[in-house]
Amino acid sequence: MLGGRLLEGAAGNAGHIGHVVVEPEGRRCACGGQGCLEAEASGPSIRAAFGVDPAEAPDAVRARTGTLVGRGVASVANLLDLRLAVVAGSVALGFGDLFLAAAQAELDRRCRLDFSVGTRLTAARLGADAPLVGAAAVGWAGLGEL
Repeated sequence: MLGGRLLEGAAGNAGHIGHVVVEPEGRRCACGGQGCLEAEASGPSIRAAFGVDPAEAPDAVRARTGTLVGRGVASVANLLDLRLAVVAGSVALGFGDLFLAAAQAELDRRCRLDFSVGTRLTAARLGADAPLVGAAAVGWAGLGEL
C-alpha cells in the first residue's frame, strides 16, 4: 500500500522485494541474479544454505535473516519515502522478536535520510492469514471495489 492505495506495478508485482540485492556476492537466485533477498532469507534458501529446517534455525541464522530483511526494506524505504514496512511469511513471523529486532536495527543503520529516519518494521498482525487478505484486496481492487 502506498498513500492508502494498492500499488500494483505494470505486471502486478509492486512491493515484492524478494529480488532486491542484499548480499552482492551472495547465493545465486532462481531469477538468475545473485544475492537477492529471496536467495538469502527465504525458507528454502535457509534450508539449502544451513542444512536446517527454518523452524529450527539457530539464533545466529535468525538474526542474520532479520538483518538482510532490514537491509532490503531500508533500500525500498529510502527509494519510496516509506515510514512503515509490514512483513509476513513463515520466516518473518516464525523467527519472532530476534528477527524483528535485527531487522529494525538494520533499518535504523541504513535509513539516514531526513525522510527515512525512524522508518519502522512490524510483523503482520493477521499472521499467516495476511497473504490471503492481501490476495482478497487485489481481487477487490480488480473489481473496482478498493
